[in-house]
Amino acid sequence: MGSQIKNDLSKIGIQVDFTPIDFGVLVDKLTNTLDWDFCLLGFTGDNEPHAPNIWFPDGNLHSFNQKPQPGQKPIEGWVVTDWEERIAQLAIAGARELDLEKRKAIYTEIQKLELEYLPFIHLVEPLSLGAVRDRFEGIEFSALGGAFWNIDRLKISE
Repeated sequence: MGSQIKNDLSKIGIQVDFTPIDFGVLVDKLTNTLDWDFCLLGFTGDNEPHAPNIWFPDGNLHSFNQKPQPGQKPIEGWVVTDWEERIAQLAIAGARELDLEKRKAIYTEIQKLELEYLPFIHLVEPLSLGAVRDRFEGIEFSALGGAFWNIDRLKISE
């Protein structure tokens, strides 16, 4: 992907110095030295969209505004922005809300903040295929949640 991005951006006049590194070195740069400008990385998750490890300001994968790790000296000028705090509050509210329409409104607000401040630039979604035994009724496959995103509505026939 890095080579493709470099190639695509060069077509519009943007020079990219792409340097692939070992994953262990990457983790060290992301968590200890904070010596990086851009990182091409994939996150995974489950059916719940709030991902506290990524969106909470004290989450270990909150890489776009990292706090100092345990045992490290404080980062001069480090502050949690209002919009980061708002996303964390909304994520908690979304996780607690059982009404589907209210949850949708909460996660829509999170997405609007993400689009406004662009802490991540989402590039691709994986091609996803799945097979489920014909005993399951109500399967509505989704690329984002697989075959079981609506597990609360599925039935098993006898």
